[in-house]
Amino acid sequence: MRFIGTVIAAAVVLLLLYLFVAFILQGYFGVVLVPESWLPDSWSAPDSLAQWRDIVIILLGIFWILSGILTVVLLVALLFLVFLLRRILKENAAPALDSLKDTFDNIRGTAEFAGESVVSPIIRVYSVVSGVRSGIGAITHLPGRVRGRKKK
Repeated sequence: MRFIGTVIAAAVVLLLLYLFVAFILQGYFGVVLVPESWLPDSWSAPDSLAQWRDIVIILLGIFWILSGILTVVLLVALLFLVFLLRRILKENAAPALDSLKDTFDNIRGTAEFAGESVVSPIIRVYSVVSGVRSGIGAITHLPGRVRGRKKK
């Protein structure tokens, strides 16, 4: 892409340089760089609207062709960009996601280990204490239950 742009810019610069040199040489020294046989015998502006219409149609056709070529070039550049982005994501994002998945698996393992080694013994101790409390409560309130219910 860059090469094509450079070539087009160089062609435009060379054309402008040629026109400038031709203008200087013809104006000051009378040198004609374009032979007279290349020029039409007489040239005049278009006289009728039909001639103007034909000129406008030709210019619009040229602009349509240039815009079509530009559109194709832009689509090719866009496709190139999409494939480049896809390749970059495949090469860089996939390993990063795999690393992130490994990190989450490590965190999950750490949480499970903490749950098994810290929380489970605390739950067991609390359940034993609760059972002992319930057992003591049942023994201390046993004489009241044997006597029967209180009457109102």
